[in-house]
Amino acid sequence: MGIPSQKKVQHLSVLLRLGLGAEGSGVNFPQKLEPDEWTCVYSLAKQQSVLGIAFAGIEKLPKESRPPMQLLMRWATEVEAFRGMNALMNKEAARLTRLFTEAGRRNAILKGQANARLYPDPGLRQSGDIDIWVEGGRESINQLLVEMGLVEKSDLAFGRFLHHAHLERTKDGIMAEVHYRPASGNPYKSQELQDFLNREILSAQMVPEGFYAPSTKFALVMQLSHLQQHFYSGGLGLRQYIDYYILLKNSTAEVRREVTQAICGLGMVHACSAVMWVLQQVLGLERDLMLCAPCAWRGRRLLRLALVGGNFGKYRQKPRNVFVRWFRDRRQALSWLPFDPMNAFFKELKYWRHTLYLMPLRVKRRRIGL
Repeated sequence: MGIPSQKKVQHLSVLLRLGLGAEGSGVNFPQKLEPDEWTCVYSLAKQQSVLGIAFAGIEKLPKESRPPMQLLMRWATEVEAFRGMNALMNKEAARLTRLFTEAGRRNAILKGQANARLYPDPGLRQSGDIDIWVEGGRESINQLLVEMGLVEKSDLAFGRFLHHAHLERTKDGIMAEVHYRPASGNPYKSQELQDFLNREILSAQMVPEGFYAPSTKFALVMQLSHLQQHFYSGGLGLRQYIDYYILLKNSTAEVRREVTQAICGLGMVHACSAVMWVLQQVLGLERDLMLCAPCAWRGRRLLRLALVGGNFGKYRQKPRNVFVRWFRDRRQALSWLPFDPMNAFFKELKYWRHTLYLMPLRVKRRRIGL
């Protein structure tokens, strides 16, 4: 997947702004696009997992400016599927919440469904899997999961679950991850990050959807750390940036001030400045809602990464040869050093520590890999 044309990106940007409720100048859509242009916009929205938000923007266009009927009906059908899946996801999140609450464990839904409830239309966010934090630490939670019959003990023996445990997919196709801690960060400033998040997550509140949702302050810090982890390793699509935009839109000036203070102390300013630029360029985020000044130089790299790779880098072309892919990934990791030297260095250090930790287990099971 190559980088899309600037015109295509601009068309999608306007639809997303309209879908998220933006008004005024900067959200003017061309009077009419050709059918092939609409097909390109649809493909880009699909790759970025933002079809639902873009469709909400289309509904605000005059009828003569909308896509051809065949594409419009196809788009609408997919959006209805998103609504149905979000309802199922909320139901499963509530079920897991009850399970762990009855087991006497504090818990909270992270990211996805906790973010979706803040959208102008929660049903339009394309869902992924369910992330739920459960208190107790890795060993205690693993034991609890085995006792509850949610994971097999043999899976734990291989050391698969260093940061979270994967639960079996439900009959509705929903995947869930049980997190041992609120977020996994780089070794650099990691303990400070964990201390901050462990304090904040205790203020999670029960929401009408039937699960505990963390505070906006927690979400802004935790999800910036999550964004940072992913754009170093594989890339992020516009869906994750829209999530962050929604969080900022639902924050207060006092919360933003406290979050800015936290990210400065946690060494995430470079990442934050890049994210603010992306949100400004694509979604028109106002300066008074930003956590720090936007950085165009860093932001352009993030936006290009998102446009080339799509959602979580799934559309990035990958070499078939595993060794070529490994060398390319390592070179890519080193290329982040000018962007953020300290965090990029510790991200690579974490990779090697994780690789060496698992190597004896892979040798034992004859599953050698890089």
